[in-house]
Amino acid sequence: MVGTESPKKSRARHLRWRARHPEKWRAMRAAQKRRYYRQFQRPGPRGRKLWTAAEEARITAKDHPTDRKLSKALRRSVQAIQQRRLRLRQTR
Repeated sequence: MVGTESPKKSRARHLRWRARHPEKWRAMRAAQKRRYYRQFQRPGPRGRKLWTAAEEARITAKDHPTDRKLSKALRRSVQAIQQRRLRLRQTR
């Protein structure tokens, strides 16, 4: 078993690197999040179409499906759905 590292040692090494390089860590995490959210964004002609009352009712319903399923059904990004739900809650 030459070359293997225990999970505890690997985690400790990772945390040491993270503490020594906070700006690199922040940039790396930001890039990871951008890549993650990009996979759920829906490119296409929809653009900045206004939200309809039916769409708003679906995203604020008590028994609404997951944001990912809503994203596919409404043809909007997960982020757009989450942001719209937040804005609707703030205006109430």
